[in-house]
Amino acid sequence: MKNVTLHIIVDPLCGWTYGSVPLITAAENIDGLIVKVHSGGMLTGDNVKPVTPAWREFALKNDSVIAKKTGQVFGSNYTDGLLKTNDIILNSAPAITAILAAQKLGISGGEMLNSIQHAYYAQGKNIMQLHVLTDIALELGLNKALFETHFNALEGDATDQHIAQSRGLLHNIHGQGFPSAAFEFNTGKWQKADIAHYYGKTEQWVTYLQQSVALV
Repeated sequence: MKNVTLHIIVDPLCGWTYGSVPLITAAENIDGLIVKVHSGGMLTGDNVKPVTPAWREFALKNDSVIAKKTGQVFGSNYTDGLLKTNDIILNSAPAITAILAAQKLGISGGEMLNSIQHAYYAQGKNIMQLHVLTDIALELGLNKALFETHFNALEGDATDQHIAQSRGLLHNIHGQGFPSAAFEFNTGKWQKADIAHYYGKTEQWVTYLQQSVALV
């Protein structure tokens, strides 16, 4: 019986979220732990952002720090390809909708997030495009028509509502950006989980999670 839920608030276009993906994947394999991924919509609405030289410089510096700290790979198709494409508007919403659609079809939020971020950061694919997201879904064994049906149904209001709920959760757990995490115990108690402390330390993270579950 799973008595502990680990809530993780992320964003598909957040490099630190990409750095935490090995931790999220490991968490999903812990006995007695339910993992719920919530997307906070860092670059949505008025906050969508074009890829400019200034943004590219900022991203590359930040990504270099993330790579050193977490071991995650930022591929040349991303660093020297996608980030040099001036007509791209960075928008988290399509990827968030894709995660929600995949969850409806039985894929975990962590698995879809991992696949989307790998496509973006490691392979340099434009994850704002539906056909790219659909290809990712197909690679995970999902049916194209069913995925696109759920995507279309969840696009817009449902995604906006999910983002608003995720931001509310981020506020309630006193999270500081993405990713942030907290345990919810079956007693109703909540406890913040310091996921950032475990970047690049997956084995220690697993031990921490197992100990937290054992306390119940």
